Amino acid sequence: MDAPGPWGTGPFVLVEGVSTLDTERVAVGNDPTAATWLWRGDRTPVVRLVANPDYWDTKRGPHLAEVRFRNDLAPDQALDLVCTTEGEVDIVTEVDPADAERVEQSEFAQLVTVDAIRAVAGVINREAAGLPLADPRARQALNLAVDRDRLVREAMFGRAKPLAGLTPAAGILKLDRVLHPFSGPYPHDAERAAKLWRAAGGETPRPLRIAAMAKLERVARRVAEDVREALGLETEVTVYQGEEEREARRRLAAKDRPFAWDVFILEHQPQAAEAAALELHRAFVGATGEYRAGPVVPEFEERYAALVMETSPLKQAELSHRLDRFVHDEALALFLCAPEALYAVNKEVDFRPYRTTFELAETRVSERHWSRR
Repeated sequence: MDAPGPWGTGPFVLVEGVSTLDTERVAVGNDPTAATWLWRGDRTPVVRLVANPDYWDTKRGPHLAEVRFRNDLAPDQALDLVCTTEGEVDIVTEVDPADAERVEQSEFAQLVTVDAIRAVAGVINREAAGLPLADPRARQALNLAVDRDRLVREAMFGRAKPLAGLTPAAGILKLDRVLHPFSGPYPHDAERAAKLWRAAGGETPRPLRIAAMAKLERVARRVAEDVREALGLETEVTVYQGEEEREARRRLAAKDRPFAWDVFILEHQPQAAEAAALELHRAFVGATGEYRAGPVVPEFEERYAALVMETSPLKQAELSHRLDRFVHDEALALFLCAPEALYAVNKEVDFRPYRTTFELAETRVSERHWSRR
């Protein structure tokens, strides 16, 4: 929204400030009909919303008279304020797992978590020169080399779950779980990983180049160490910051080869809980996928098209399982973890997190909240 006014039908109305997203359209490969968008936010220091008295779902909310977004604070400043003061900041989103314990020990804040529908996975460059990553055995070797339990414990401070395929457990519908239970993540098996790597022709002096978004640096370095230990393969880690990350995403979406990495670790969050499997698989593997780094996979496209066309919930569950199993068995990504969404919240605020988006309609404050004293 680029100006205050009675826009939309949501629970709140913008009355002060600006919050907009500038978008850059990037065509996926050479297909002008397939595109992704890169975002850059533009926000005033303060954005103020007030309750919409005409909101249609009064049972849901809103329960707050006013909401202020403080965009003038750096993340560490905001976290310090919510943990050590009252009246400055009530909610901090996207808390780093490394800071979770600090929030839990705070006098003023509580840690609120949810199993978000997010996947942290490595895009595998199946066309990398000098490495056999076009061979599924080599990709399976990478997956077997990673100790996911240790990664979750050390890199994510226990605030994630190992990823079995591309679909996090939180994004698998209950019907899918009942009808088609998944066998689980790749086990950590260094011996088998080394055998598969050698069988795929992986005896090469070239290092494995791992790139990652800045927020996932700990994950990348943990993966790099596991690969070195299991495969005896040297690794190089590159961490993209700010515009570097945006440019790396643009080049990947546009298929602007050659890429400067062999594995690119990133996080993706679908916008709709009901279509998580569709969105994640399309993004990482599909012909129109912004993260696909290799040739189109016809067997995947056949399975994906069948799922897109299906309307029966029972059949959708079967086809979703079939798709996830194929991507898992072919190791078309490096499956790592499904992180929790972490929030630092004032103890007198009742905040109910969503698995996909940040919503405040149901949020309430107690009689002891600083604003009501």
